[in-house]
Amino acid sequence: MVMRMENGYRIVMILVLLTAGIASVAADTTTDNSDQGWYVIHCNVYGSKVYLDDKYVGTVQLGTLTVPVSTTATGYSTIRVQKNGYSTFTSSIERVPSKGESVDLYATLNAVPDTTETAVGGDVGWYVVHCNVDGATVMFDETNRGEITKGIVYVAVYSTGTPYTDFTVKKDGYTSYTSALTTIPGKGETVDLYATLNPVATTSTTPATIGGNIGWYVVHCNVDGATVSFDNDAKGQITQGNLTVQVYVTGTPYKTFTVYKGGYVPYTGTIDTYPAKGESVDLYATLNAQPGTTTVPVTTTQKSHLPVWICGLSLLIACAMVSALSRK
Repeated sequence: MVMRMENGYRIVMILVLLTAGIASVAADTTTDNSDQGWYVIHCNVYGSKVYLDDKYVGTVQLGTLTVPVSTTATGYSTIRVQKNGYSTFTSSIERVPSKGESVDLYATLNAVPDTTETAVGGDVGWYVVHCNVDGATVMFDETNRGEITKGIVYVAVYSTGTPYTDFTVKKDGYTSYTSALTTIPGKGETVDLYATLNPVATTSTTPATIGGNIGWYVVHCNVDGATVSFDNDAKGQITQGNLTVQVYVTGTPYKTFTVYKGGYVPYTGTIDTYPAKGESVDLYATLNAQPGTTTVPVTTTQKSHLPVWICGLSLLIACAMVSALSRK
């Protein structure tokens, strides 16, 4: 009788272990619920700034920058990579990543020549655009070729390529400058171009009265030192978790705000509330650390609950076997 009971207990333990195994298999269900893909941007120059459709998305570090994108939103069409002292890289984006996919984009920046000596690699010449306003955008035949930094921007051109016909320099709050291009740089040559921007004259309909109709945005962020911009206009940096931005309630409303810092994925949000006179409106941004150079799609693990009937059935079988053995 004792032997039969011991055999029964052994059978019960075996069934319990089998049930645990079934639970383990059923629980390890991994799903990817995010409609997200990634652009992995490769560049040969550390610290280069990356723009997608003129939107700043981050800085290249350790050779790459990974940018998450929604697979259900309108895709980006152009990429621009730039750094002071190097030619600006621009190219069209041909692919939009599908859900969970990474698409590689490559940008090569060439150092600008200090003299008119022959540039290394190909029949490359340079336009050197001089301007009195830093941050102004330089367009060659409607193609964005970079921003004025420390008074200049270098634009590389191939002497054997299709020549540009005109260039434009523009920035909000200034009168745009446009001029025809009459000279094409040869291989290793530079051609200087000059543009002077003048502030747009203010009118009496929008007086800026000190202490007038002023409101504030209070931008909250989890990363100190992050830069805050409203509609691509930099407003300052996060200090002790927030930044207060003063606005005139009678001015043109801002539409978006962006918070960014090197090593973090930039955050862009929509501004749908405008402060009234003397009022503050809170905006919130959470920055997440940039993924590593090897892109691994982010997944979430869901534990599937083992159906109750499986556990109950296993216990019933065990009890029946013990009862049968006991009656023998």
